[in-house]
This record gives sequence, structure tokens and C-alpha cells, in this order.
Amino acid sequence: MALFGAHVSSAGSILNTFDRAKEIRAEVFQFFLRSPRVWRWRGVSNELVNKFSERLREFGNPVMVHAPYLLNLASANEDLRRKSINVFLEELRFCDSVGIDFYNFHPGTAKGIDEETAMRNIISSLEEIFSRYEPCRTTVLLENTAGERGDMGKSFSELARIIDRFPGLRLGLCLDTCHAFAYGYGINTPEGFDRFLREVEETVGFERVMAVHANDSKVPLGAKRDRHEHIGDGYIGLDGFRNLLKHEHFGKLPYYIETPKTDDMDVVNLNRLRELYSL
Repeated sequence: MALFGAHVSSAGSILNTFDRAKEIRAEVFQFFLRSPRVWRWRGVSNELVNKFSERLREFGNPVMVHAPYLLNLASANEDLRRKSINVFLEELRFCDSVGIDFYNFHPGTAKGIDEETAMRNIISSLEEIFSRYEPCRTTVLLENTAGERGDMGKSFSELARIIDRFPGLRLGLCLDTCHAFAYGYGINTPEGFDRFLREVEETVGFERVMAVHANDSKVPLGAKRDRHEHIGDGYIGLDGFRNLLKHEHFGKLPYYIETPKTDDMDVVNLNRLRELYSL
């Protein structure tokens, strides 16, 4: 059964995420452990860890932490890549210690280097991360990208190259609908959705796709720009989300919206997804 939720703010305390999710009737939710555009993290006390773990058990449904935007495991800049690895490890250890279901990250960006070098850097970075810490409860999710400004992980064949290097580890994919559409996957038409399904099945496999970032797109198919829109108000439209929700695999996943935070649109967007699912 599909579950529906949203990205919520952790401002003030990570404990506030549960209340903010409840306010919008979210069945699942995602949040940042720190500001997504800063390296520094104050960390959490043992008391807060215990309280959060208790609230998480009570909540019962999948919760996702999104890695900071600053991370770039593909970078040729050794200092940036070292910082990225250390922050990744810091957050992954926390997620695993409290029982967070998913830790989601963007694979990286090829800045000033060719994509093959960037791919090798991503794999090397993950090899170091998993050699230093292998999670036992948290699944690490790679998020597909829109192919903007050197984005890596834009196609499922690229994502498969990364995942296939780590058999047996808790590693999967989070499908971002806006990113997929902006890159060129026409999930809103029967023909485009069929091509999308075939590529997923032939590369990563359906079982590796474990969550969905449900976002409509402000830009047309193949524009290769990451611009989120409210569900049904963008170029994907309701048909794209209906296709996913009616599919035997994608109709059983948790859906996390990352749509613009305007007025009560989180509630509106979640209701739109629920209506499509129930039809």
C-alpha cells in the first residue's frame, strides 16, 4: 500500500518533525539533519537521541533523511570530497543508530572533470564510506538527477553502475519524478511510461526502487532543469502520477512530496495523490 507524506522542517529540534508531519496528515516524512547548505552540525545529545528513537518507533512508518546539498562525492577537489565523505558518515551513523529507514543523497556533480572520472570518484567515495561504516538498519538511497550542470545519476544505467558495485549492502534508489521527467523520461504518456518501466527493469530492477519523491515539473520534458511544481500543476500532470500509483510496484512505495511550501499546499498535494491512488 502506498503511503503519502512530505519534506518537513527540523527547525528548533528534530523532534518537531513528528508534529509538523502530523499537522499535514503525513503518513511518512523526510527532513534535513542540518541546514542543507552548511557543513557544520551541532549534533544531538544522548537524551535527544533516545527521545527521537522513541517517537520514531511510535510513528511506525518510513522516515527519510536527505543529505545536505553541499555533498559532492564526484568532486575532483579532494578537500570537498573529504568533507562530503565525513558528513555522509556522520549522518549515516546517526540515522542507523536511531532506526531511520532511508538516507537519501544526490550522487554528485562533474565539475571541471569528465563524467567517467566523476563516476570513478563516486564509487571510490562510497567504497570508503562503506568500508568505514556499514549500516544495519538504514538503507542508503541514491536519487536520480535532472541532468543539470554535470549531474551524475541522471539515467538508470548510470545509477546501476554505482549500485552494482555494492552487492549485499543496504543500497537502493529514490525516484524523483520531476528529475526523471526533466531528464527525458516521459512518465505522463503510455508510451513514455512503458519505456521508463523497461529501462528501470533492465538496469537497476524494480526491487531497488524503494521510495518516490513526488514532484511535478515546472519545465517541459527533457529540459534538464530541476524545478519542482505542485502535483498536477506542471508538465507531468496528473497522468504521470496516476501511472505510477496504479503500477504494481510503484503503487506500494512511500511517496514524499518536495513541492513549493506555499499556504496549505502540502495538504492539497497529498490529497491529490491520495485521490489518484483511490480511483
